[in-house]
Amino acid sequence: MGTSEVNEKCAIYQSNPLIEARKPLNALEMRLFLLAVENVNPHISGSDKYYDKDFEEFHLTPAEVKSIFGHGEYLKRLEHVCDEMLQKIVTVRDHDGGFVKFSVFVRIKYTPKDGLYIKFNEDMRPFLLDIYESGDGYTKINMKQIFNLSSAYAMRLLELMLQYRGTMQGKVITRHIELDKLRFFFDIKPSQYKQIGPFCKYVLDNPIREINEKTQYHVTYVRTKTGRKVTGFTFSMDCRHLLLNRTAEEQVTLEALPPKKDRHGLSEKMVNRLTTLCGSNEEFLRRMDYAIELTKTRKVKNVPAFLYKAIAENYLQQDKDMQAAIEHEFQAKQENAAWELDAIKMFGDSISLDVEEIPFDLSDEMERAMVSVVKKALEERHLNITAKRLLETHGMSVARFIALYCQDETHSSK
Repeated sequence: MGTSEVNEKCAIYQSNPLIEARKPLNALEMRLFLLAVENVNPHISGSDKYYDKDFEEFHLTPAEVKSIFGHGEYLKRLEHVCDEMLQKIVTVRDHDGGFVKFSVFVRIKYTPKDGLYIKFNEDMRPFLLDIYESGDGYTKINMKQIFNLSSAYAMRLLELMLQYRGTMQGKVITRHIELDKLRFFFDIKPSQYKQIGPFCKYVLDNPIREINEKTQYHVTYVRTKTGRKVTGFTFSMDCRHLLLNRTAEEQVTLEALPPKKDRHGLSEKMVNRLTTLCGSNEEFLRRMDYAIELTKTRKVKNVPAFLYKAIAENYLQQDKDMQAAIEHEFQAKQENAAWELDAIKMFGDSISLDVEEIPFDLSDEMERAMVSVVKKALEERHLNITAKRLLETHGMSVARFIALYCQDETHSSK
């Protein structure tokens, strides 16, 4: 499959009024929104033969949900984010001063077994589905350029700049946006960033830096003034380094889907979604290669399902983290063994055993503190008076103390 076809599969389409709407979504909510939009096959031209007649439920598998929300207590975040998204209201304004408000989603459902299901509100039809019928034009965005941005401001600015792609001159897109309109587009409340300095730093400079670092675009801007007051900004976005302008060989290397025989049963749609989640083809192929190696050592009944989960949940990184933890634990045990041997050699004959051995009572807080004092002294290779006295009153040699309370934690807790 060629590069253009791959880019087509990874593209999302929004009507221009939706691009210029107020979308009060944070970065995580924007990612979910973009993934759901990617699932829509809109009617965008009179020559289209195949397009969605209705919104279908967008589905994220449990593995994809974990990948987007993170592991651990991600379910607590998931429910909160879903609550918030159902309450978010999009505002679309027209040129006559009118407006329309509606929620983005009408229903969000989650089950641990099946994952997340999201359904767009029917009011979104003219902006995402019936784009050709609405007659307002549309903006096409490559998911790989926008999805991995961590700032909602960066995502929105990129959308707004790409809307003006048709005005590009010399591979540079230029757009002027008044300050009041920019605050509306970015859903910035009147009480936020009242001074132009903080506004530029947090709303423009930091997000633009991320765009320049993580995408193939390069954005700059200049302030425009009315008198001495800043009233707007003129943005320039350099598009000369886009992948489409590279050599055919580079395009195939970086963008083409793996041949069908190398996908091991994964469909094009699955590969495109996984590539989006991974952030790049290179990262997808790294995880894919590792997952394939795992199938050689495990009894895998459903190879495509296993590969999908292994890539989405990043088994490669999980196993690296596990190996690092094992090595850390092994090194810690080696270091413990070193100080234990040193302590026995240095203080083996230092304790007078004149009383019968009295084990420390670890159910007692004071006794546990005594054990900690002795252990700390031995680790520091310094048997101070307090530690020595505690061992003597309990009739316990250094070697015996280490055997009971340092080497075998399970035994010492009994």
